[in-house]
Amino acid sequence: MVAAWALAAAIAGVPGDVALPEGLGALIEAHCIDCHGGGVTKAGCDLRPAVTGGHVSEDLLRAVRRRLARRDMPPEDEPERPTDAEYAAAVATIDRTVPPAWREVPTVRRLNRAQWLGAVRDVFGADALDGLSPDDLIPPDDVGEGFDTTADTLGMPALLVEKYVEAAERVAARSALPPSLERRRTVQAGSLMRAGGGGNSRGDLAWLSSQGTLSARLDLPRAGRYRVEARVTAQQAGDAPARAALEVDGRRVTAEDVKVSAPTLAGLSHELDLPAGEHSFSVRFLNDYWNPKAEDPSQRDRNLAVADVTVTGPLGAVEDPSFERRATAIAGTGAAGVRLSRVAAAIGEEMFRRPVSKDEAKELVATATRAAGPKPTWDGLLRALATTLMVDPRFLLRVEPACAEGTCDLPPATVAERMAFFLWSSVPDDALRAAARSGALSDEAGRRAEVARMLADPRAGSLAERFAVQWLGIDRLEARSLDAQAYPGVDPALIADMRRETERLFDDVVRGRRPLRTLLEARTTTLSPRLAAHYGWPTGPGGPRASGGADVECSIPDDRPGGILGHASILLATSNPTRTSPVKRGRWVLDALLDVPPAPPPPGVPQIPEDPLGRAGRSMRELMELHRSNPDCASCHVRMDAVGLAFERFDADGRRRDRVDGLPVDDVTELPDGRVLEGVPGVEAMVGEGDAFERALARHLLVYALGRGTADADDPLLDALASRARAHGSFAALVGDIVSSDAFRRRRAKEVP
Repeated sequence: MVAAWALAAAIAGVPGDVALPEGLGALIEAHCIDCHGGGVTKAGCDLRPAVTGGHVSEDLLRAVRRRLARRDMPPEDEPERPTDAEYAAAVATIDRTVPPAWREVPTVRRLNRAQWLGAVRDVFGADALDGLSPDDLIPPDDVGEGFDTTADTLGMPALLVEKYVEAAERVAARSALPPSLERRRTVQAGSLMRAGGGGNSRGDLAWLSSQGTLSARLDLPRAGRYRVEARVTAQQAGDAPARAALEVDGRRVTAEDVKVSAPTLAGLSHELDLPAGEHSFSVRFLNDYWNPKAEDPSQRDRNLAVADVTVTGPLGAVEDPSFERRATAIAGTGAAGVRLSRVAAAIGEEMFRRPVSKDEAKELVATATRAAGPKPTWDGLLRALATTLMVDPRFLLRVEPACAEGTCDLPPATVAERMAFFLWSSVPDDALRAAARSGALSDEAGRRAEVARMLADPRAGSLAERFAVQWLGIDRLEARSLDAQAYPGVDPALIADMRRETERLFDDVVRGRRPLRTLLEARTTTLSPRLAAHYGWPTGPGGPRASGGADVECSIPDDRPGGILGHASILLATSNPTRTSPVKRGRWVLDALLDVPPAPPPPGVPQIPEDPLGRAGRSMRELMELHRSNPDCASCHVRMDAVGLAFERFDADGRRRDRVDGLPVDDVTELPDGRVLEGVPGVEAMVGEGDAFERALARHLLVYALGRGTADADDPLLDALASRARAHGSFAALVGDIVSSDAFRRRRAKEVP
């Protein structure tokens, strides 16, 4: 039994104790034990048992290695710290004692929402997504390690499967349209939604006994001209006939008297242009009448009834959807089953990221034919095949081959798949699949050539829209709201402009128009005229107009930081609703730009008051000094606060300011090692030292690309990536280094925590 448990522990990768490396105990005694031993165990770390007992757990030893490698322990304000040689020797000693901890990507994970949408767009055409909001199709993904690409969060619960099926059906409805005579949808009385206006449904009529609406919601697959019709009748009373209006999305488009009485029906009709997407079509009762004292009982109550609402369109000649045109060209001639099999094989290869066998194509055709029902039309078969492909596990799941032992090269097709989802959030295109088949992806020069091609493609915009916004913490910027009284005029449209400014700068770096360091140092920016006016920059002649107009490139004034450090998107994302947050800003710099995130706050520590009235007349700097007086907070806050306070010249909405709560801004701070930060330029200089910024970018890119967090075993790769990136300053070269690394191209047989 003991042997069995030992074997189970080995299989599970449970780390054991090892002898404390020779010489490490002396370093711990000299520099660490005062804060991490005996009666004092800051951050819950007690090294005394390791020194006295001579043994230490592998996990704790790796944690010590990480702090020594970063040289952030002992803290910078300690009078005596190890020399560079002592740091390097200690790290090397630990590396000889315990093997590096590896983390491997699970062999199976699903596509995340962005990847599913990207693949659908590229395979079925952008028009297949017209009018469909991602939030209406598939719920947002969970985030792990800072990104929604993390494999451990990409499971497939039953409820999510239902969402993917519903999304596939809505997309398929846009991918192939029936002939114009069949583009007519009718919602019967019993299915109409009631809003206000009492009443009920009797027989084939839905009655409104007081003023209100009966509505139908329909998803229009294409933009175009539509005819909206309603069949109505009335119970007449009073001096005027019943009156009804047709409304589309709450806007009245026509109103008419209903001069007939039940059961005779009259019609309301109107034509209008509508975009693709979901719309509401309503009939409103306009002139209710009730007179219980009328002598004739039939004249006491006026009511309106609706039999049905019909929407027809798009009207006139409409070009077939791009997928229908493409599929019909692939299908060629012959029987419907043969033609559909050709489409299934060609489109299936794109979606499954590998060739589709004859048996698989036959199976797909059989499933689609059953789903299309009896006597299906060609467009009906295409819609059924599109749905079948979009819900197929071979599309929804990324399945990578496992290694039997040791490490092994991934097949070129899997490398191509990794590259496509990394750089495009989509499936490989014909050229990338061809490169995999030819062996080009097995050669470093071939991989770098494909990286250059892919980064020049419009689909590489996903790196700014998906990677950059998550790395920089602005992915949910639109959901943030500032206090309207404190920051008037900051509306969703302006916030979207803020986010777009940052995305544009990162996209310039991706495309090779600017070097990596431009993210910190750029002295020009592309932004909307409204955002320029918000910043207080000159508008009109010689500058962008205050409102309207396309985004323009502007020089950044000398009194504003360059690069992302001066972007309103970042300053807003790191603020509270009513004020700036030096803590959030400092933490953001340490985490996103330097990759040395501080530990989470211990439980029970009070927050800095949000309301100025709760500050008892103290400045923000004084409140933070009081906060740091708590020993549990000081070790992390001493550096974090110094960095965050350097941003105080910029308000939560991104605008420059000279006074805070009536006091002059003080943005000069001192780091624990005695260096002075003179505002944001000082932060820029600090972040720009060495290759720490490049290492942070490289690590976040690696996590995003692989779908897993990093471990000690990745440190040599990250060090090399950072050193090379600092030297060449090219995003394409950095990506080429990543996709040529063993971490990207190879797998290990066993995952070690």
